[in-house]
Amino acid sequence: MYVMFAGFLHGAAMVAPAGVQAGEFATLAEPWLAAMTSAFAGFAEVVDGGDYTVPGQQSLEFSDLAKMVDASAAQGIGTEVIGMVQTLIRRQIDAGHGAEGFARIYESIRVPA
Repeated sequence: MYVMFAGFLHGAAMVAPAGVQAGEFATLAEPWLAAMTSAFAGFAEVVDGGDYTVPGQQSLEFSDLAKMVDASAAQGIGTEVIGMVQTLIRRQIDAGHGAEGFARIYESIRVPA
């Protein structure tokens, strides 16, 4: 839950230089975030099944957040939140799982480096 809220605040910080108020960003982000929670059941099914190659998942390579981390740094905002997720993604890509689904970051969390 805290990471979700931190992600929202990171997004608000990213759009602030463009003159977008946090309230306006919240109005746009809330329905999108609500729609994304429907993916929880699919992630749970993949994690419980242990098969991160199930078709229909976004790959870790596609999910790589390096450009988002760079864009955040270029705007002069903190990269800790998105950098933490990028670390989880990179750990799995570096272990040879880049073509597997994003849910595989569960393994980075379950078995820390």
